[in-house]
Amino acid sequence: MKHILKISLLAVISAMIAGCGKDSFDLPDYYTRTASTSLGQSIVDGSGDYIMHVKNDTQTKVADGVTLLEMGILDPDGHAVEFFLYTVALGPASVISVAPESESTAEKLSKMAADVENQGRYTVLGGISAGEPAATSGSFFAILNDGSAICLSAEEYAEYEEKIICEAGGQAHLVENGYVLPQTDVTTQARSAVGVSADGNEVYLLVVDGGDFYYSNGIGCDDLSLLMKGCGASDAIALSSGADVTAVWRNIRSEILFEPLNRPSNKGIEAETAGGLVIVR
Repeated sequence: MKHILKISLLAVISAMIAGCGKDSFDLPDYYTRTASTSLGQSIVDGSGDYIMHVKNDTQTKVADGVTLLEMGILDPDGHAVEFFLYTVALGPASVISVAPESESTAEKLSKMAADVENQGRYTVLGGISAGEPAATSGSFFAILNDGSAICLSAEEYAEYEEKIICEAGGQAHLVENGYVLPQTDVTTQARSAVGVSADGNEVYLLVVDGGDFYYSNGIGCDDLSLLMKGCGASDAIALSSGADVTAVWRNIRSEILFEPLNRPSNKGIEAETAGGLVIVR
């Protein structure tokens, strides 16, 4: 009897040792990397092994040249991640930067979008939170006077400065000429990012929610790089992170017109941010 117990104990210990140090888990049979939309599937296929399971994906035409993808996935650790992607074809629409009025250092993105709308020059379709001015950041996004878009490192800012008509600063350079760049900030949290196509004629505005284990856990910059490449970006930068990360959409049935599209990690409430990028026509 002791001999049998000894063998059983050794078997248990061996199984425990074999399971230690595994970097992945056995995927359940119901896991699928098949999306229901063509854009969602291209993101799955283009982001390496980042997306392990597609929970849901919905693609909506916002206006000519503008689409919105809402997608829920499980990452390689089996954690829930929810993100929102605006794809903007420059020409039918464009992207401009917004900032708080007067001397305010921060303001809600919905308020900044409404201020642009109220000026009467543009119809605002949606937007995402951004960061500091391009000249003071490590990387930047810009729309040039020929209508094209760029995402570059701060060292290249002076070369393009005279051609820039709107800009936003970035926290980290994620993708350069189609290559994913190594990252040091792998903290998992809510993040926003912007990317551009190789020809500069398409812009990708991304918000990833965080701070809620059962809904969305956020993303590190290393995985954000993979996700932005999957979205189609040849060049991309991270914009903002944390509680102020917000995406807004135009809701003509709402009294405030622009409402949060995501669930900000500021307890689900829209927080003030230093600036943003909004889609206009």
